[in-house]
Parts: sequence; C-alpha cells; structure tokens
Amino acid sequence: MDLIRFRRLVFAVMVFGPAAAVAQPSPDDPAEGPWSGTAEVSLIATGGNSDTRTFRLGTEVTYDPGVWRWLGRISYVETEADDQLKARSQSALVEISRPFSRRLEAYARGGYLRDLFAGIERRLTTESGLAFAVIATDPHSLQLLAGFGFTREQRVGVDALSLGTANATGRYSWAISETSALTEEATFVADLNTGDDWRFTNEVAATAALSTRLSLKVSHKLSHLNRPVPGFRKTDTILAAAIVAHF
Repeated sequence: MDLIRFRRLVFAVMVFGPAAAVAQPSPDDPAEGPWSGTAEVSLIATGGNSDTRTFRLGTEVTYDPGVWRWLGRISYVETEADDQLKARSQSALVEISRPFSRRLEAYARGGYLRDLFAGIERRLTTESGLAFAVIATDPHSLQLLAGFGFTREQRVGVDALSLGTANATGRYSWAISETSALTEEATFVADLNTGDDWRFTNEVAATAALSTRLSLKVSHKLSHLNRPVPGFRKTDTILAAAIVAHF
C-alpha cells in the first residue's frame, strides 16, 4: 500500500473539501428522528496496458429510539483485472447498545464475513462487553470497547476453526471543521485458545461535505490475520475514494 498516496488524498479532502462544501442547513434536510444512516459507492477503472476495475458499495444504518441503540453495516468489494475476477468480499455487522450513563454503556454484536480470495468461506463472530467514552468533548471523541466473544471460521481446504476471543476496539472522531472530519476504528481480537491466531483491523477515513446530503470520503482499511489460510498472505488493504449519501 502506498501510504504517501493515501496521505495526499486525505490532505486534499481536508483542505479542498471544506471550500466546496455547503455548510448551511437546508429546509430540505430530513427531519430528525430515530433513524439515520449513510450509503456510499466508489468505482475506480483504468484502461490501456492493463484494464482494471474496483467497485465498492457500503451502507450504515442507526436506529436510536432512546433506550437501546441499533447499528447495522453492510459492505461489498469487487475487483477485476483484464476481465478476470481478482477479489470479492462481503461483510455485515449488527450491534446493539444500552447506555448506563453519559460515558458507559453495554453492547453486543454479531458479524459475518465471506472473502474467498483470502481463503475465508464464512466467518461468524459474536461479542459482548462494555464501552466507555474516554473523550466526549468536541471536537474530539474517543470510545473504547472491551469484551469477550466467539468466532466460527470456515476456511478453504482446511478444517473449520472455533475460537474463544477477547476483543478490544477503539473508535476515534475528530471534527476538523463544520464540513470535514477524520475518523478511525481499530479492533484487536485475541485468540484465547492458543494465543497465535490473533487478528487486527484498522480503518481511517477523511470526509468532507459537498452538500447537505453528499460527502466525499477517502478511506484506508487494513486487515491482518496472524495465522492466515495456507497459501494466503497475512495482510489485506483497501484504499478507496467514495461518494457518501446521508439520510
């Protein structure tokens, strides 16, 4: 992964995005309510000596009626090179949480992943624990989640894995201005069975508003599996620029 290129993209979003954004609210904005969410799409294509295409689609929906908060995420990524499919993955997450105070809440979540090009036919995860808001003062926020869970993973050509896990997640947000923000979410999953099969993911994103409903988002996601499927690499990365719709 070309980190220099990613940093340039993040810098461009932060600097040039706010200049083109519409920061004033509009009468057409959706009314406030328990439902909110985003949908994003990105497409990168090249031609000439090599024809490539990368398509990414994702959505996130939140339902917050007041006591329990529900969060759902779905993501799809597909890459082709010279008319041959090179990568395809689907993932989903459902999370529920209930606050006990302004900073402390309990949570539970379940996840699904299918990524044959990393050797994962199906991965099912469950987790529950506590979340604490370490920083809750604008423009910064930092929430730490810690809990225990279980992972069932079906791999290509080998026996399925069943793991007891200890999980830690950090969610950070920085509202750089009224029209741009930087977010990061990092998750570490420890293997309680042998200690060797730990996992780590990290996604950082810079977002700048283009209008009251649309934003430009540049993101970098890293996924590391310490004991990969035999014949596959430990680390996968995705660098994407997407248009995000807010609803």
